[in-house]
Amino acid sequence: MEEDIFLQRERVMRKMLKENSYMQFLGIELLKLKEGYSLARMKYKKELTNPYGMLHGGSLYSLADIVAGMAACMGGHYVTTVSGNMNFLLPADRTEYVYCEATKLRMGKHLAVFDVKLKDDKENILDSGEFTFFVTEHSLVQEA
Repeated sequence: MEEDIFLQRERVMRKMLKENSYMQFLGIELLKLKEGYSLARMKYKKELTNPYGMLHGGSLYSLADIVAGMAACMGGHYVTTVSGNMNFLLPADRTEYVYCEATKLRMGKHLAVFDVKLKDDKENILDSGEFTFFVTEHSLVQEA
């Protein structure tokens, strides 16, 4: 039986995560991925902190961008970031992991918009934001 198209797309995303050196440096672990939604986590590690010992905003922004982008790709095409906005609400310093959840707000032919929430181990919202992606014409997988 032909493999489900969403499983094929997920496999492509997991391969990308495994093979991309920047994503590996960040230590992103994909926990759940489906069309319009993704959940991942990033371990607190010293290499990603600012001078105050908190996870640097740039690493948190990267996490949100990557996780939302993977969810957007589950629509079937590669995407590229058009814009992103983050509100840094609480410091990310007293947690083993930061969890990022991306949820589709709109998936159009050319633009995809995702809401992101970053939480600590205790489910406190650390950051919130919104990312917009351009949907390219390049398919994630070849569909029959």
